[in-house]
Amino acid sequence: MDRRTLFTVQAGLLLFLGGVIFASSYFQSRNRRDKGAAWFAAAYFCAGLGLGLQAYRDFIPAIFSILCGNGLFLMFGPLTNRALAKTTDQKHDYFILLLLLNAATLINYAYYTWWQPNVLLRTIEAVPIVAVMYLACVDLILRNKDEIIRPAMRAMVACFILQALPNFVRIGLAWKYHVADAWYAWSGIITIAGLALSYLWVGNLRMHAELERTAMTDPLTGLFNRRALDVFAIRELERARRRDLPCSALMMDVDRFKQINDGLGHAAGDASLCAVADTLLKTLRLTDIATRLGGDEFFVLLPDCDETHAGEIVMRLKSAISALHLKTMSEVEFTITASIGCITLRGQNATLEELLHGSDVMLYREKQASRSETTSEMKPQPVAVTIPRRAQPYNA
Repeated sequence: MDRRTLFTVQAGLLLFLGGVIFASSYFQSRNRRDKGAAWFAAAYFCAGLGLGLQAYRDFIPAIFSILCGNGLFLMFGPLTNRALAKTTDQKHDYFILLLLLNAATLINYAYYTWWQPNVLLRTIEAVPIVAVMYLACVDLILRNKDEIIRPAMRAMVACFILQALPNFVRIGLAWKYHVADAWYAWSGIITIAGLALSYLWVGNLRMHAELERTAMTDPLTGLFNRRALDVFAIRELERARRRDLPCSALMMDVDRFKQINDGLGHAAGDASLCAVADTLLKTLRLTDIATRLGGDEFFVLLPDCDETHAGEIVMRLKSAISALHLKTMSEVEFTITASIGCITLRGQNATLEELLHGSDVMLYREKQASRSETTSEMKPQPVAVTIPRRAQPYNA
């Protein structure tokens, strides 16, 4: 296939995919919109227009086909670099440096076009310049810390490599045969489509992760829900059984929660639950699994935690919760306390059902003991009264 036909096809594909990327971002809600999508779409639009101008360099003035065409095409590197930085939430990129590199390249293009015409040197010069731009993009991809989008980022690295290698083969052939248009590869079409699909894959991966997180998270407190507990607890309990490790569990609820809801309002009840959840997150280990089962009930799985350490965690939680000072919407201050049932199991007995049941039983017992103490404190205590002896009759 000749250069003009191949460049025309690639230009059309770049413009089409740029429109797809822009449209997919535009029609997403603002909180889900990828911050780098507009930059990536701009990169595709510029590269498409640039290749379109280069495709017809025999029919239009050189200032448009060579300077404008190559200038627009080379903007693919800086714009893609900025897009990747925005997508991966990186503060530093190579945008300015790549713009300066583009400016220097265009000066050389002008030199080899008008002052000392040499199409071969102009072609050979472009390949390492584009390779440097790809390396700058690959560097940003490798510095990405987001595990969710890592598969899409790896696919983009593969596309950059697939795009760069044929270009180096091309300049080798061009240098050997002294023909600037020695060899054009269809791999450019594959990599153009591959980069766009990989970028769209980023949004798909993030949306899937968000849906999965929403399905496993309690919307009020941000803790895991029962579905997440069923998923994550199996893994931890299997590890505990395999290594014969102790596993503890806590079942807890807010004392007098109904009275808080009825007397201070549901907003105060919600504030109480959020405060307890925040205390759990601050007090527990990273390996512990805190969940809200419903209402004011919370369940905490403590992997690799024996009775002693579980008891210490219970004391810390009770102390931290009782130290909370909350306010209602009308600025009425109130405090809360929590009852916690704790159980520890080992080996094959450590199943989620047994831990849920056992900790619930211990919570019930603590509630009963607390009520008994409160009742005994409220009962009037017997007071010893000295009764005077009845006076005996005096017989004269």
